[in-house]
Amino acid sequence: MTDSEVTTHVAVDPANPGQFFACCGLLELADRLWGAEGWFGDGEFFLACKRGLQELLHALVANPAEAVTTMANGLTVKPIIAPLKIALGDEVGTTLLLDSWMRIDVHRGKAVVIGNAPWDFWSGQQTSFGIWSALCAELKRQLRTLADDRLPKLFSQRVLLSGRFGFDPGAAWGALDAGFSPNAQDLSVASSPAVELLAAVGIQRFRPAMLDRHSFTYALWSVPLPPAPAACAVAGVAITPGVISFRGQVVSRGQYAALAHSTELVKGDFHG
Repeated sequence: MTDSEVTTHVAVDPANPGQFFACCGLLELADRLWGAEGWFGDGEFFLACKRGLQELLHALVANPAEAVTTMANGLTVKPIIAPLKIALGDEVGTTLLLDSWMRIDVHRGKAVVIGNAPWDFWSGQQTSFGIWSALCAELKRQLRTLADDRLPKLFSQRVLLSGRFGFDPGAAWGALDAGFSPNAQDLSVASSPAVELLAAVGIQRFRPAMLDRHSFTYALWSVPLPPAPAACAVAGVAITPGVISFRGQVVSRGQYAALAHSTELVKGDFHG
């Protein structure tokens, strides 16, 4: 950290995988814009960069997303899983391409674009572009009314949303909780737009270690790191001391899937 950098922080529940990946998204954004290092400690995520949290969040939602339905190799992508191009600024390297929810496969001898489980949580009439746009509109509304001293608790500021990616377990109440599926009934549930948007950014680089199709592990790091080594730490590479690991899971929520709350792993638990 240099004299020109400031340290900002946000409260985080590391057992909430959406909040964890949202912290990773903050680090990714700040590093692309200004250069940054991030780390976890005492229920907070710390970020050392040249600007504060307010400027970072505004950069995320300032420009409309662009849905990419035709890839550079000529393959077409269905709107439901279309990659999203996000312009953070005019500098080289500040454009994000988010496509963790899709992959290229071979079907009957031909290359096709399909959903990338487990990160393609949504279905039906939802599209990646529609979800992103609605979440951005909600976050913009929050930023207009949220005082600066409340920004560190942004992840706990939930609003009623009918569309979301599925990263925030706070929104994941299902048929057993309510007596019916809110997704199937097209009802709104309380979600954090900041968590949903930032986690979609974070999961692009910061991939957990997959145990099977429905479970994974991820680890917190406690020393300042830029994105590349931090992403290795997330996946369980022992590059820093004092890591804390969690086991996450993907659960069914009616027509959708979503992340559930994670369980902290103690010494002797299976990590991978």
